[in-house]
Amino acid sequence: MTKYAVVDLEATSASHTSKIIQIGIAIVENGEIITTYQTDVNPHEDLDLHITLLTGITTAQLRRAPEFSVVLPTVAALLKDCVFVAHNVKFDYNLLARTFAQHGRQLEMARVDTVELARVFFPSLEKYGLETLSRVLNLQHQRPHEALSDAYATAELLITLQKKMRHLPKNVLTEILHHADNLIYETKVVISEQVARAKRQPVTMVKVNQISTLKVQIPENKNLVKKQFKQNLRLLRLDVRPQQLAFAALVKARLADPEVSFIEAPTGIGKTYAYLLTLLGQGHKIILSVPTKVLQDQVMQDLAPVFKAKFGVTFAKLLGKRNYISLEKFSKLLYKVNEGKHFEIFKMKVLVWLTETKTGELDELSLTMTRQGYLDQIRHTGKGHEGQLHWEQDFWQLTQKKARHAQVIVMNHAYLAERITDQTALFEDKVLVVDEAQQLFSVLENAQQKSVKVLDELVKVNAHTSQLQKRLLESLTYQLSRRQLNVDKIRLDAQELGLTAITDVLANPDDFVWLQHHLLKSSPEDFLNFAAILPRTTKTYLIGATLAMSEKQAVFPELLGFSDYTFDRIPQEKAENQLVFVATDSGDVTSLSPSEYAHFLAQRIQELAQVGKAMLVLFTSNENLTLTAQALAVAGVSFLQGDATVDAHRIKKKFDDQAQPILLASKKFWEGVDFDRHNELILVVTRLPFTVPDDILIRKYAKRFKNPFYEFSVPLATLQLKQALGRVNRRRDQKSLVVILDKRLAGKTYAKKMVSNLSQASQVSFDTFEAILAQAKAFL
Repeated sequence: MTKYAVVDLEATSASHTSKIIQIGIAIVENGEIITTYQTDVNPHEDLDLHITLLTGITTAQLRRAPEFSVVLPTVAALLKDCVFVAHNVKFDYNLLARTFAQHGRQLEMARVDTVELARVFFPSLEKYGLETLSRVLNLQHQRPHEALSDAYATAELLITLQKKMRHLPKNVLTEILHHADNLIYETKVVISEQVARAKRQPVTMVKVNQISTLKVQIPENKNLVKKQFKQNLRLLRLDVRPQQLAFAALVKARLADPEVSFIEAPTGIGKTYAYLLTLLGQGHKIILSVPTKVLQDQVMQDLAPVFKAKFGVTFAKLLGKRNYISLEKFSKLLYKVNEGKHFEIFKMKVLVWLTETKTGELDELSLTMTRQGYLDQIRHTGKGHEGQLHWEQDFWQLTQKKARHAQVIVMNHAYLAERITDQTALFEDKVLVVDEAQQLFSVLENAQQKSVKVLDELVKVNAHTSQLQKRLLESLTYQLSRRQLNVDKIRLDAQELGLTAITDVLANPDDFVWLQHHLLKSSPEDFLNFAAILPRTTKTYLIGATLAMSEKQAVFPELLGFSDYTFDRIPQEKAENQLVFVATDSGDVTSLSPSEYAHFLAQRIQELAQVGKAMLVLFTSNENLTLTAQALAVAGVSFLQGDATVDAHRIKKKFDDQAQPILLASKKFWEGVDFDRHNELILVVTRLPFTVPDDILIRKYAKRFKNPFYEFSVPLATLQLKQALGRVNRRRDQKSLVVILDKRLAGKTYAKKMVSNLSQASQVSFDTFEAILAQAKAFL
């Protein structure tokens, strides 16, 4: 068997002129650590403070240490006949080889990088640093950045990787070996050694050629939920809460009504348990639609196992087809070569992932060193048929099969809007519950918009064909660059140039048309009529914490196209576990430059971080978020960045896994992402969430109201604020402190209306930031 020398070096710096200050070596043979070695090395120079802080090694300590020439014979003897292994092998090997050469010796060894192996064989992790891997894989790593501790943890990682390889189906590991020449240096040798020891196909897996997947069992569905709601609560050992009881009674009472039922109920009362237990107790199958994939995952992780264990009720999750891997596409890609090193490593990690995933959802794969284009090449199209290669393993069709057998189907609003008209059979004989229904508007709006990438169309035109072509292209380019678009002229030029994708977007002369991020978009004048696309025989509930514009206006049902409906409210109780503060000495958001405001926010965030709690910072624009992130980075503050481009699910998971994270979050986090893992939280609202006047929804709402700002924008901003407050107040034993850094809430005429509405749910106070900081430390 191959003998591996796992090496870690601590150095004076990370530069090419650095010197070794500590060496750690762990020898691995036959899957065991058989020898360890550590020594300090005198570099004959003083250490920088940051190296001492990082490693714990001091200049005084190294002055007593042997020179490298003294330890070289011992190190060389340990490395003899071994393969050199390190976590980021390029740094450690090159530094050691250079130091050997400086002392007249050559270092020539095969090299293995555990970073690359970890990326392949642990394909779902977000990070591959040694500290992260040690925590996730339970490796012994007591003193990070001490050479022997790092070497020992890396040796355990190597052994763990070897075990993982041996437990893979042989066909999978053999296929991985075919792509392993793309790994750095001689890293392939570890895989090659394990192929002979790999297991045959386990009975729990399905094998087709090089691909092995878990056998998917369709669980038996039983509905043992009792008719009496209180009895179900007792079985779940949950407390009886008056508001939850009232809500459950209302759901049951409205079940007999043929009309669509709107129910407005506050957050934190246990709505989800209430409607699920009530409807299941009456023997119904349920389709539950929630705003985002993040909330879908929360339902599947937090509720589905409980209902299965206690009541035998099976849940199934449905996503759009592009969220799933196409095994047919992937199997064809395996035969393609010359796709580049990183794409080959991507194929290897997908092969491993396929032996582990139960869902085939591409979101499970780590995005580390993985381009979005790689994933796009293996996304499912929703097409396929029995008898097709990999059909038995096809995750898309298996998901549909699970849904047909499930008592509760969980989807998101986007999937609901996309499939409700072409999957009518799915909705038959079921109750549809649309939770956080106020978020339907943006989803339905996106569903009816048309768009085209302008640059993709313009490059199709050959301006050298004729002078006419050239003039038309110049005219079209000019028209598309204007702030006020001349839609008729754009349509005419596009027709003349044969750009049908542009003319299709502009086909309806009454549509709203605008240009956004190089996309030409159009949308009908009115809202998508949700009432018209709902199956008539499906009993439907639309539920949310904020469904009415005011006490007198329940405008949302009409905007969704409903004329015949019921609307009920569960009264809001003031939360005692949440305090809301408006900082009266905040900067003037309307007069400060974006850069000045970002520095102001960065300072406030740093001061609040001293409280030592998890912090969510909500922004209304990506520009402000980016500028604030830059200011915090300069100040050396660690934070997560949840801008418009990131996957909210991945960022939320990182936030939940950290003790005192700071998340700078874009508009997508104002609603649809629940922060329920931390017991104490600080929420910072950087600016009142007024929608910009040219937003497409505002332009549509403007047609319905005499004074759109007071009658719509102010109530909508209040609703969004209430939703934001609800994001960090998910349970009674969770405490949250909200700091609003927009002093307009303390002075403007419309502010009184907003504060009055907010005060129904939370205690709202006005004070200086310094006073708020003191109260935050006392409250949390």
